[in-house]
Amino acid sequence: MNNHFLQNPNLSSSAKGVLAVILSNKDDWRIYPDEIAKRSKDGLVSHRSAFEELEKQGYIRTIKRSLGRGKGIQHYRFAQDIPITDEYFGYILEKFEKELSTKNVDNPNGGTLQD
Repeated sequence: MNNHFLQNPNLSSSAKGVLAVILSNKDDWRIYPDEIAKRSKDGLVSHRSAFEELEKQGYIRTIKRSLGRGKGIQHYRFAQDIPITDEYFGYILEKFEKELSTKNVDNPNGGTLQD
C-alpha cells in the first residue's frame, strides 16, 4: 500500500483510517460503509463523513446502478491509495460495464474488474 494518502494534509485522520481499512481487505472485497462502521467504535455518521471526504478528494469513486423501479440502487465503490483520475475512472467504468454485461460483477470467481 502506497502511503500517499497518509501523507495528505487535506485528509482527516478519520478518512485516512477508513481508507486504510478499505485497502487492507482483499481486492475483490465489496466496500460497504455500514460494515466498516461495525469494525470500530466510531459511529456510522462519522464513517459516512469520512467516505464523503474520501470521495471529494478522489480516493473513492462510486458507480450507482438502479435495481429497477422501486427496488433501490446498488453502489459499486472503487478505492485507491492515490486519487483516481477522471481518465482512470473512465477506464474503470468501461471495464465495469463490460463485466456487468456478462453478469460477473458480483461474482469474484466468475470475473473481476482487474486485469
